[in-house]
Amino acid sequence: MRILVVHNYYKIPGGEDSVFENEVRLLKDRGNEVTEYTRHNRDMGIKELIFEAPFSRKTYRDIRQIIREKNIEIVHVHNDRFLISPSVFAAARDDGVPVVKTLHNFRLICINAMLTRGGKVCRECIEDGTVHILPALKYGCFRKSRILTYLNLRINRAAVKNRAYDGVKFIALTDFNRDIFVRSGLCTEEDIYLKPNFTFKPEITADTVEEKQDFLYLGRIDPLKGIEDILNEWTKLPESFVLKIAGSGEEGYEKELKQRFDRKNILFLGKLSHDTAMEELRASKAMLFTSRLYEGVPMTIIESFSLGTPVIGLDFGNGGSIISSIYSRKEPLLKDIHELSERIESFDEDLKKGLYEINEGNLASFLPDRNYNMLMEIYEKCLRS
Repeated sequence: MRILVVHNYYKIPGGEDSVFENEVRLLKDRGNEVTEYTRHNRDMGIKELIFEAPFSRKTYRDIRQIIREKNIEIVHVHNDRFLISPSVFAAARDDGVPVVKTLHNFRLICINAMLTRGGKVCRECIEDGTVHILPALKYGCFRKSRILTYLNLRINRAAVKNRAYDGVKFIALTDFNRDIFVRSGLCTEEDIYLKPNFTFKPEITADTVEEKQDFLYLGRIDPLKGIEDILNEWTKLPESFVLKIAGSGEEGYEKELKQRFDRKNILFLGKLSHDTAMEELRASKAMLFTSRLYEGVPMTIIESFSLGTPVIGLDFGNGGSIISSIYSRKEPLLKDIHELSERIESFDEDLKKGLYEINEGNLASFLPDRNYNMLMEIYEKCLRS
């Protein structure tokens, strides 16, 4: 199949970049003719945000040219903010090529993309099945700035005015996300497909780990990721239970945590390379996932399971949904964060009893082979429709 895959890199690298690169690699490995169209927000200034982000003439021209020169059959958009812009959808439509967009976050219905405000879940902009803009302006939801919020909302309004998403099909990462998008009025159930992100199984070159030790938090050092909740629970545990924290965050906040939780059994490892992080993950008894965000498909969860390392997480949002689906039951999930210290103390016994047994069949949806089949089925449906 001849596929044009489109992605706009953010200034700060993130999970969406990895998903885009993984899917391009997967499609090429399976013999598809893949053309990539990318731009990078490091090249963006205020002029581009004002004049190009709502509708980029450059993107429009580029996409139409690629479609004709490469005889593209389908366009798959990952991220179009900010330099690519929604003009990519108009270009494909004007050349009669079907478009599918992966909804990596909630950006089309929530200006800060996370459905949160003030550290708590917020759905004020989509309360009645319609996407509103006034609450976002009122609170300055994009980077706590009303001006930046307004500039971002111009993109959404321009997309609606130009009917950018007419005929576009969407990919939701989870049932949870799919339901939210449909309820928001963004699309109908027929226009949105379900396919999670996937990961290539990490390649570990070190010797086999004979006995897993310690517990691991792997991710951004951020209050919304629940790191303080974990640390507070760890203070209740004997020093024989060691927690390793791999990741970095805002410098002042990270420094504060290190001072407040200066204990022998809490080790801050800093930001690790991906390979080193995978080594730590493989050698850990379990990874902890207690994010307060709905999340998308956190790749650390999939990577952990693919290495045979259990995940202990909260029954909340997509994180909880994915963890329970791979275990094929909800019992391993925490109903409340205050259960964590007790769960850590009983971990070895619970593991022997099979509480953290991984359902390999369910995990397969997050690995390349089955995920590729899911993606190709979506492409075929888009072409037929």
